[in-house]
Amino acid sequence: MKVTRLILQQTAVAVVLTLVAFAAPLSGDVRPDHGALRVDLDALRARRPRPVPQGTIDSIAHMLDIADQVSGSFPAQAAEMRHRAAAFMHEAQRGYDPMPRQRGLITLRGYRSRITENRQGYSIYLPPDYDASKRYPLMVVLHGGSANGHLFLGVVLGNNMNWKEYDKHLWDELEPRWKPDWIVVAPDGFGQVMWRWMGEQDVLDVIDDVQQHYSVDADRVVLGGLSNGGVGAYNIGMRHAWRFAAVMALAGAPSWLQYAGGRMSAVEEQVLRPLSGMELIENAHNTDFRYYHGRRDGGPMKPRFVEELTARITSLNVPHRETWYDAGHDLLYLVHRHGKIYDELANVRREPRPAHVVVVTGDYRANRQHWITVTGISDLPNLARVEARVNESTVTIATRGADALSIDLRDVPLANTEAITIRVDEHTAYEGPRADLGHVAHFVKRDGTWRPGFVETTNALRKEPGLSGPIGDAYVDGMVHVYGTGKPNETEALKRVAEQGARGWPLWLWRHQQRVIADTQVTEELLRSHHVVLYGTPGSNSVLDSIAAQLPIRVGAQDIAVGDRTLSGTGVGTRFVYPNPRAPQRYVIVQAAPTLAGVQAGNRLPDFLADYVVFDAKSTQSRPRLVFDSRRKPLAEGFFDGAWKLPGVTTSANETGGSDADGVVAAGDEMRVANPEVPWSSLPVPPAPPLPARVKRFAVPMSDPAGESARTIARRVGSFENFRATIAGGTWRVEQGAVWQVQREAKCLSELTKAGVRYEAWQQAQDAQQPPDAQTPQALREPLPTPVPTPVILRRIDGVVFHSAHDDREVVVSCELARRLVTLAAMVKKHGITAIDVMSSYREQPRVSFHSFGLALDILRFRSPTQSYTVLADFERTPDHETCSAPQPNAPKAKVLLAIACDLASSNVFASVLTPNYNEGHRDHFHVDVRPDDPRIFVR
Repeated sequence: MKVTRLILQQTAVAVVLTLVAFAAPLSGDVRPDHGALRVDLDALRARRPRPVPQGTIDSIAHMLDIADQVSGSFPAQAAEMRHRAAAFMHEAQRGYDPMPRQRGLITLRGYRSRITENRQGYSIYLPPDYDASKRYPLMVVLHGGSANGHLFLGVVLGNNMNWKEYDKHLWDELEPRWKPDWIVVAPDGFGQVMWRWMGEQDVLDVIDDVQQHYSVDADRVVLGGLSNGGVGAYNIGMRHAWRFAAVMALAGAPSWLQYAGGRMSAVEEQVLRPLSGMELIENAHNTDFRYYHGRRDGGPMKPRFVEELTARITSLNVPHRETWYDAGHDLLYLVHRHGKIYDELANVRREPRPAHVVVVTGDYRANRQHWITVTGISDLPNLARVEARVNESTVTIATRGADALSIDLRDVPLANTEAITIRVDEHTAYEGPRADLGHVAHFVKRDGTWRPGFVETTNALRKEPGLSGPIGDAYVDGMVHVYGTGKPNETEALKRVAEQGARGWPLWLWRHQQRVIADTQVTEELLRSHHVVLYGTPGSNSVLDSIAAQLPIRVGAQDIAVGDRTLSGTGVGTRFVYPNPRAPQRYVIVQAAPTLAGVQAGNRLPDFLADYVVFDAKSTQSRPRLVFDSRRKPLAEGFFDGAWKLPGVTTSANETGGSDADGVVAAGDEMRVANPEVPWSSLPVPPAPPLPARVKRFAVPMSDPAGESARTIARRVGSFENFRATIAGGTWRVEQGAVWQVQREAKCLSELTKAGVRYEAWQQAQDAQQPPDAQTPQALREPLPTPVPTPVILRRIDGVVFHSAHDDREVVVSCELARRLVTLAAMVKKHGITAIDVMSSYREQPRVSFHSFGLALDILRFRSPTQSYTVLADFERTPDHETCSAPQPNAPKAKVLLAIACDLASSNVFASVLTPNYNEGHRDHFHVDVRPDDPRIFVR
């Protein structure tokens, strides 16, 4: 492009001028060495000033990552990125966050994705007069097949160029020519995966990251895309329509069934349908849905595809706006009209409380629209449909293919909030006080009738959110690829197969990299924290061998057994997904074969796969992109049923196992017990006290190390779902005397010391006189990625040892929680207890948990010198009684555990005391948490 050099110069000047406003200028002639920049970044990371968020550090690191990657092909652009990263670091070192100051510019940002080892990035534009005290509309734009997110944002904002020249300008620093009063972002989407799986998750993660760091009006978020990005807009926009005020699909294919074409199998159609926008089009009932196409589009996004969409959407009476142009494929400027689209959309808002909601879904990753969530899909992946309407105080629901759902009553536009009637499939499922249902009402279909309650939980496997298949469902989480070492002559080849898989099976992924390890390096903790992919032949992979008898598909020395079928032939192999028998809340994906050639051929499977596939040399002769070639179909493919069994097959291989002597198998951060189901509680859901008022004044100043954490926690908890308000049989109290606020760091630590708490501060303070280029001391740890006020490593309180149940973890809590655990230590000492085994203290995920603030603790067992009181084995559940009003148990250990729980509940020190009566997820531990500025106390 002719003006690129001028634009680069203008952008560099703009950056410097922006920085001059609040810092000493960085010389425009300086091009710092990238090695020195990495050292500076490490020092900044170790001594991050409190006003500078971790997201800014990640963004600077991402700029340096990209500069290193493109320095050979784009040397000038790489130098410019390093120059900008140096300027940002300079300001961050001085205690300023440079990112919100990039007004009127296009800037790279980065974040940590759970999907890949690499930082994931996107580009963002801020309005010229960006003011964090205002709320701005957000437009998310999805690039097409010739661009990346960074270039596409420049093009969207007025830098027109021939798409055939895109590859020459992928990393240019382009000056926006149109400068709307919007925030505009362009995700990278992992390259050209066409916004499926990890690409879709990237869009959702980018929206979350932008909303975390900038001032966004959540009711004015618009999704748009061109070409491949149009495919993404159709599919993501319909799967998650409730999130967007408007969806704009330009020159895309509305359905994967159309785009893949050919003579696909019925199984492949089942895989494609839940991901295809046209199949889910009814979800757009409350979204401003617009699509645009060219009559002369001669590419793979055929005009007849859109004509088929129009016929379908019209027949379903879904509101939409359809626009045709006498043009080809590139419609961007015809639609955006030199930036006029922003004015056109300025007043379009999401309807947060619609009276009519439709949910069509075939997977649990996209099972919500507005206030209806489908929590049970009868026959995955076949589509379920739920339609709900509100009339005065009656909610009428019709279902097809669903057996459980939830209603967020906070968003239902009820005329009368005192009483409510809920009718499901022409049957009155509930009629009575609105308050008895809590914030979120759950309903389940039993014996053909809907009633309040949850899906039954037993020790048996079942398909559920996060554990439902097909194979692609695992792509949106962390995966570790494990190669076998049991046959030395195969080890290097299996490692290469794993390395190829770790770069991502779908074709045309960018910067996607996952861990690759040997089977000898696998730990139980890794199995609990990640999905694992196991590569091997019989006897080569010890992890696969350890679970082979519990898997539904068996790999033999010469063939593969699928139920009562035995499949063999040249190059026979399999790939399938299944709950990991050694960690049943995580997937295992097996890519195995009788021969090494068969394992290698598994990397030549198409993108769209069901729960399992068995292939041979013919079906993997070449690599089809989307579905199998109609002339080279696999030997077998299909789905496990709702209990993770092969349909029509009864075999012990499908039963859970792997229990130790206590009947326990690992399951994530929790444990599962092989015992009969405890009956669902018949008690009502008690009305929850109102939410406390928003905090306006804090006890700790912003300048204190705990100041930023206190404010971030106060801001975040306002958006947390009140899960306690959905639990039957709980007990609420409001104790104004229990309200507390985060203290200054020094004061809190002083109180810990006075109370006799033995601890270690998580991050030791640097000497203020230390020069800025000094090496980081050994005692200085990485800052925690979530806001924890004054984190400490807890060792002992008044003779009671706090011990982590995980060998590779410490017991890390906020000082504020540690102060209150003094009460816990005093209580348990009355029972002779000298040690507490902690299952979970601080953890980064999920972000909607008080664990992520260091304000929650999960206790696995209590130990005295002669006894062990294990919650899983010894606590007696009483679901039809309030926990502390239940009859006393007969077993001595059960009496001790109940006494401890109820002492905690009456202490007014802990905001939540959750026992196994709470739900199945708490079957094996006590959970306690403390909540600043909140007088509500909950016990169950």
